[in-house]
Amino acid sequence: MDANAGPADRGGGDGRRGGAGRPGHGRAIHGDGRGGGSGSTAMTEREKKTGGCAMGPSGSRETLEVFRAVARFLEEGSAAALCTVEATAGSTPRAAGARMAVAADGRTVGTVGGGALEHEIVERARACLRTGRGETAELALDAGQAGALPAECGGTARVRIEVLGAPRRIVIFGAGHVGAATARVARDAGLLPLVLDDRTDLLEPLAAEGIAVRAAPAEEAVAAAGLRPDDAVVVVTRGHAHDERIVTDALRGELAYAGMIGSRRKVAVTRERLAAAGIPTAHIAALHAPIGIDIGAETPGELGVCIVAEVIRVLRKGA
Repeated sequence: MDANAGPADRGGGDGRRGGAGRPGHGRAIHGDGRGGGSGSTAMTEREKKTGGCAMGPSGSRETLEVFRAVARFLEEGSAAALCTVEATAGSTPRAAGARMAVAADGRTVGTVGGGALEHEIVERARACLRTGRGETAELALDAGQAGALPAECGGTARVRIEVLGAPRRIVIFGAGHVGAATARVARDAGLLPLVLDDRTDLLEPLAAEGIAVRAAPAEEAVAAAGLRPDDAVVVVTRGHAHDERIVTDALRGELAYAGMIGSRRKVAVTRERLAAAGIPTAHIAALHAPIGIDIGAETPGELGVCIVAEVIRVLRKGA
C-alpha cells in the first residue's frame, strides 16, 4: 500500500526538506537514525539535561507485538494505522525503525517516542483512518522553534503512517449447513465472517477453524452482533420465524448488504410484514431475497458460493 499517494500526503508541503521555516532546517536525515549533529552516537548535553531523548529503535519483540496488534485490530473489523519512524536528525525520542499501531478508537501498541511527538502522530493516524489515506509527516521537536512540537529534544523525525483497511465483515445468522458453508467461502474470499446461532454444537467446529462465532437466540442475535452500516448481513437460520425476526431487527438500521434465504412466497409474506412493522421502504427494497446469484445451486457449498458472490457484487458495485 502506498502511504504517500498524492502531494497532500507528503510531509513538508512540497516534499522537500530543509530551508528556512522547514522542520528539517537544512540538516540531513538518515534512514539509520543518525542525524547530522553530535547527538547521533552519544547522549548530548541537551539529552542529559532533559532525561534523555533517545530510547533507541524497536527491538524484534516490540516490533512483533506491534504487528500482532495490527492483525488483532483488523480481525476485530477495525482499520489500523502502522506508524513507522523512517528517519531522524539530531536528538529524537526514538531512532529510525520504531513502530506503533493505532486503532480507529485510539488504542495504541508500541511507541514512537511518547510525549508531544507521539500525541501528534496518534492524532494524525486517527485522521488518516477517517480518510483512508496515509501520509508521511516530518516534525521538528523544538519548543523554541515556531511551528515545531513543544519538546526539548531539538531534532526532527520523519514518520510514515500507513492505513490498513479491515476486511469487510459478513455477519451470518444461522450456523447450519448453508451458514457454515457461507462462512467458509466468505473467509476464503477475504471477508471477515461472524456466525451467530443459539446452537453451540454447530458453532464450535467453526470456532475451531478460526471463524468468529457468538451464541445468541434469534430475539437477541442482532444486538449481539453489534451491526455496523458497512456490514453485510446474511440470514439463513433454521426456520422462517427466526429469519423474519432477525431481518426485522437488522433492517431497522443501515447495512451495506442484507439477504435472506427462502422461497418467493415466503419472501413476499416477509416483505409485507416488514412494511407493517415500520421498516423503511428503501431498506425493504434493498433486501436480497431469495438470497444469492441464481446459478442453479443445490448443495450447501454451492449456495455458499452464490451467496458470497452476490455479497461481493453488491459491496463492489453497490447494486
